[in-house]
Order: sequence, then C-alpha cells, then structure tokens
Amino acid sequence: MASKRKTLCVNQKVALIRAIEKGEKKSDVGKRFGFSPSTIATIWKNKVKILQAETERSSCKRIRKPKFEDLDKAMVTWFHKQCSNNVPISGPVLKTKAEHFAQQFGIIDFKASEGWLGKFKQRHNITYGKISRQALNVDLNVTNSWLINVWPKLNEQYTPDDIFNAGETGIFYRLTPDKALKFKGEKCMGGKLSKERITVFVAANMSGTEKRKIMVIGKSKNPRCFKNIKRLPVTYKANNLAWMTSILFEEEIRKWDAELKGRKILLIVDNCPAHPNLSNLNNIEMTFFPSNTRSIMQPMNLNVMKSLKGHYKKKILMEIIESDGNTSINMLDAVNFLSKAWEEVTAETIRHSFRHAGLRSNLANAEGEIEQFEKEDDISLSEWIIQSNTLHTFTPEDLQNYVEIDENLVTTILLTDEGILNAVTKSEEEQKEDEEEEQLDKVTIPSIQQALDAAKLLEKYLLFHEDDPKLSQNMAQIHRKIQKKYWQNKQVQTKKTNFFK
Repeated sequence: MASKRKTLCVNQKVALIRAIEKGEKKSDVGKRFGFSPSTIATIWKNKVKILQAETERSSCKRIRKPKFEDLDKAMVTWFHKQCSNNVPISGPVLKTKAEHFAQQFGIIDFKASEGWLGKFKQRHNITYGKISRQALNVDLNVTNSWLINVWPKLNEQYTPDDIFNAGETGIFYRLTPDKALKFKGEKCMGGKLSKERITVFVAANMSGTEKRKIMVIGKSKNPRCFKNIKRLPVTYKANNLAWMTSILFEEEIRKWDAELKGRKILLIVDNCPAHPNLSNLNNIEMTFFPSNTRSIMQPMNLNVMKSLKGHYKKKILMEIIESDGNTSINMLDAVNFLSKAWEEVTAETIRHSFRHAGLRSNLANAEGEIEQFEKEDDISLSEWIIQSNTLHTFTPEDLQNYVEIDENLVTTILLTDEGILNAVTKSEEEQKEDEEEEQLDKVTIPSIQQALDAAKLLEKYLLFHEDDPKLSQNMAQIHRKIQKKYWQNKQVQTKKTNFFK
C-alpha cells in the first residue's frame, strides 16, 4: 500500500531553503524535517521560484483585523508567555483559553471554531513544533560554555556591522533630583510612581556604527502633547503597564525584518517573557543568550543603557537650570530628550559594551594601537554639574538617588491571566486619571511668526558668536524654510480675505 504523500506549504519550503543557505547539509535538513533526499533536491532546485512566491504572497496578502481586538491581544500575550515557560500548546488548548478570555471580557457571541483558530495562527505566524527546554538556573559555567561553543559559530557568519543586540530599560521620565529621594525604595507597581515610568527599547550593532530608532512605551495611547505632531523622533507605543510585551516586541522585529530588504543580520536578545522566538523572519536570524545572564552578557544592559540614561537626565537638569526651576516634563519633552540622548551615546561606548560582554575582542586601530574606552560620555551628574559652574540647589545625595532610582526598574514580568486582561483593558478610574494627566500635558504650539522671529534671532547670534561656517549654513537653511512657509501661509490668508470681499 502506497504511503500518503505529504504536501508542503510555501512557509515549510522556505524554511528548508533557509536552513540549507545557513550551511546545514541537505541530508541533515531532510532528516530533521522528515523528507526524502529527492524532495529536498527538488525544493532546492526551485528555490528562486519558491522565494519569489513567498515575497509576492506576503506583499499582496491582506490579513483582516480580528473582530475582538482585546481578546486577540490577550491570547497572543498568553501564548508567548506559555512558550517562554516551555509549555507545549495545541490547537484545542488555544481554543479553550480563547473562550475563557472571552467570558472574562463579557463577549457573548464568540466561538473558538477551527476557522477562528486558523485565522489567529495566520495573523501571528504561529506554528507548532518541538519546544527546546533550557536550564532554569544558569551559572558562570553555562555562560562560558555559550561563549566557547555557541558564540564562535554565530560570530563567524556575520560581520560586526551585522551583529545587533537589543533590550529594554525603564526610566522615570518626569522625575527630578529633588523628588527622587521621596520615592527611594518604593516599588513601581501602582500609584504616583507608576505614572512616572516609561520603557525604552534600544538596539545597536557591534561596531557601533548603527543605532536603531528607539521605541518608547508609555501608558497613554494618545498623549495630549502629541496632538498635531507630524513626526515623532521615536517609535511610540502604549499599554496600561508601560511595559514591553511579546506583542510589541514581535511588531517591532517584524517591521525591522521588512525594512532590511535582503540584508541579513544576527539579532541577540535576552531570554525573557517579552521576547518570543519568532518564526518566518526573512532577514533577521534571532538567537538568545542563556537564561538569567542579562546583567553580565547583554551589551545594551552594560554601558549603553547607563550612558543613555545619563545623557537623558543631564538634559532634564539643563532644562531645570535654564528655566530657573520653572519646568515640568511631559511625554513630548521625554521622547525628544531620549532621541537626542540616544544620538549622544558614542560608538566607542557600544563597542566597549560588546567587549565587556565577551562578544568582541580588543581590536587594534590603523596605527596598531588597542582601542581604549574613554568615559567622557559617562561622566557622573555630580561631576557634570560641578563642571557646568552654575547655581543649583541639588545635594550630592539628591543626584546619587536620581542616578540610581530606576537602575533596576522592571520592564516585563510573567503575567497571570488577570494581569494579561489588565494589560489590554483600562478601568473607568484609570481612564479618568489618564485624562487628568493629559490635561496637564497640554502644549502651546508655536506660531509661524514666533518661529520666523526665532530663526532670524539665531541666525544673527551665529554671525557674532560662531565661526563654524557649516553651522551658519544650516541655520540659514532653516531660516529660509520657515520664511517660505510664512509667505505661503500669508498668500493663503490673502486669498481667503479676497474671497469674502
């Protein structure tokens, strides 16, 4: 009796091709996927057509939004949580959990049918497979073993320009030094302090030549201060906890994967609940550090995030001093400060962090000298404020607490079912509180006349105080652009006036 023939979908064929492209032997790929050598040979022969079919399908395929978006978000969060715990999930289990969540949301007309399951899996690229269990407790022997046995094989396939690390950190974005002492030792699980926090997701390559646009995660979906803003300098997302979630992580990585357009990179992340192992990535090979090694192996968590926070807090101090204490920081200020702070994190700091983590060796420059790490961009706030030679009311204790208060801020945890539901819904009380906060964040938009006057003033200032021709040219260009917009607006207003005569 003839055996039943297996039918492969495009995704499976692409997975086979990608495995061979990464150097795996065809015979080993065949054994792993359970297909004969002739099947593997045929797929490899037709790889150009298969990859083209995948591209065309992904570009023209339109996936509809789910009918119940909160339920969908809760299910994805729960699914990734189970995967992080190495819990195998089947179709029936997914359907049962979906109906449970539907009851919690008060959704009456929902049935977790096979059709719903298929669409859910398709929307989130979910496939079933064997789950590799990792050790729960990691010691230095495991860390060293990974660096000796796993890392060299990954490292040799990519250049330093194409090896990236990504991670998140928490920041109390409104907090000033004089208030930091008040909150010392308090847990950020609710109340006033929780409203002060945001999560920042950063990524950079090993050579320090490329830093990805940072993602900021806040609590308010549409902060009032963002109204009429045409372009933010960061990617902004929101959820009730202002934490990184598996949904936000997947959205960002898949967006990044699409932007690479054929460039292949290696992305290393820590093994936490918010970082699911994503399938069907075309340009990003994602791998994980051993569990519980974030503090000693992840470059972003070593000097990079410390430097980012240092620059951010300096900008808040500068704002306070420049305004003689009459300032308050809203979310628009925060994202602008963070974007500028990220620009000021040097390539040298990033390279040093990769070396500190054991991922990069000490390399000599063109003159044969070993690169040394200079800590100029990591100068302490106390030293910086002394060097600035300005009057202030901050004590050394204020500044030290200010530096340390969000050092170990939690950015994600394993959520319970109740926590998942709370993460995607808001109570009436929370909505009211957010509305009150947004009222305080109202921003006065500068007029075109104010912008033109400021441009003229700055251009004149540079004539007397700056000998850098490039800076003066850039300012003149800004002046011309604002002036052009001023006259365009004036012409529009003139036409409107003539119309009503």
